[in-house]
Amino acid sequence: MLPFLLLPSIAAAQSVPAPLNGIWQLRDMKVFGKAETTLPPAQLVISGKQVGGKIGCGTYSGTVAAANNKIEIQAKPLPPRPNERCLYALPGAFHAALNASGSYVISGDTKLLVLFSKTTRLTFERIGYVTPAKP
Repeated sequence: MLPFLLLPSIAAAQSVPAPLNGIWQLRDMKVFGKAETTLPPAQLVISGKQVGGKIGCGTYSGTVAAANNKIEIQAKPLPPRPNERCLYALPGAFHAALNASGSYVISGDTKLLVLFSKTTRLTFERIGYVTPAKP
């Protein structure tokens, strides 16, 4: 049997690799072939199979699966609190780029996380750690 046939698929991954778990601050978002994209401060929190965070005044949550430098993220913005107006409570370019990510690289010292899609590169810097809850 060929070794690559033994590798689990992303959908079958039990949890994300340990180095991905953490609190990540967005450094930049590059859309290939377009001018620099300016976004408000954004954070990505990965803990086990869960993903969430903030972008500007908005929050988002969803799921993540990763294996062998491949990643699948399904995140959507959460509704704002009553009487709160927030442009980032609606799906936007950041959410689309996050959900389109198909691969990732973590720097050797685990301080940078780069998510790639066919059209976008998101670069995050680790600002904290999390320990996933046991099921």
